[in-house]
Amino acid sequence: MRHWREGPVMKPFLAMPLDHLVINTRFETDRAADLFRALGFTLTPQGRHPMGSVNHLMVFQDDYLELIGLPTDGGKLREEVLNSPVGIDGLVFRSDDADRVHALLTAAGASLQPLHAFSRAVELDGETFEARFRTVRFESDQFEAGRIYFCQHLTPELIWREPWQTHANTVSGLAGLLVVSQQPEADALRYASVAGAEVSALGKHGEWRIDGARYSIVVTTLDEYLRRYGDLACDALGRSSFFGAIALRVQDPEAIKNALVPVTEGVRHRQVEGRSVVALPGLNSLLDFIDGNDSY
Repeated sequence: MRHWREGPVMKPFLAMPLDHLVINTRFETDRAADLFRALGFTLTPQGRHPMGSVNHLMVFQDDYLELIGLPTDGGKLREEVLNSPVGIDGLVFRSDDADRVHALLTAAGASLQPLHAFSRAVELDGETFEARFRTVRFESDQFEAGRIYFCQHLTPELIWREPWQTHANTVSGLAGLLVVSQQPEADALRYASVAGAEVSALGKHGEWRIDGARYSIVVTTLDEYLRRYGDLACDALGRSSFFGAIALRVQDPEAIKNALVPVTEGVRHRQVEGRSVVALPGLNSLLDFIDGNDSY
């Protein structure tokens, strides 16, 4: 695995906003979408990328959670999704200038893929529009835990639409991502460098924290991860570092509790430190629902 020099290389973009997090569903996108609807999320209609992937979004106030998968109709298959395991698979920062991000990271020695521009169709009120994006992606050997990239939205009005931003479970946004690592300090420095942030002081359980304006990336050991979540924890799948949990803000903690009552298949859940925590074993994913005023 190649490394670039340490330090906040994205300093001109300090506090790089979190754009979205990704769960790879591979060929189980329809089942995953049904499960998230049952948990009280509003999902966008299925989209299709020209690279050979399909997706649904759960759009919040400023960010979103994406279910990405592969078509089952014999169409083209996107290799980076096909070659990644099912589970939490993407950490995506927002950029207003993909060219500048690419230049800064390249100058810092990062190994990047070519800047990528693409679009996908969005149907609204019987009309078809093109949602357009430009992304900066690291080469696959840069972060073992999953795919990390930057996304510039050229048509944000086609994503952040009011009908898609209201969820029965009262989730209002992403609160953070938990990274499990055998080398938490070193990994925390690398994630902070990408985000253009500093590593905060150790948390109360010895975890390393990178705090953005509305989110936290928390890097911890496997032992601490298992202590916190026990049998709800994701499977490392042989990796020394993996994305272990997505934290989501809820405005009414009782709403997610009520949503969990009728959901019996594909879900395990319990209260952890006063919060509803949901394991989705078939998707190797864990969701931690925190009060809207708390930090992860």
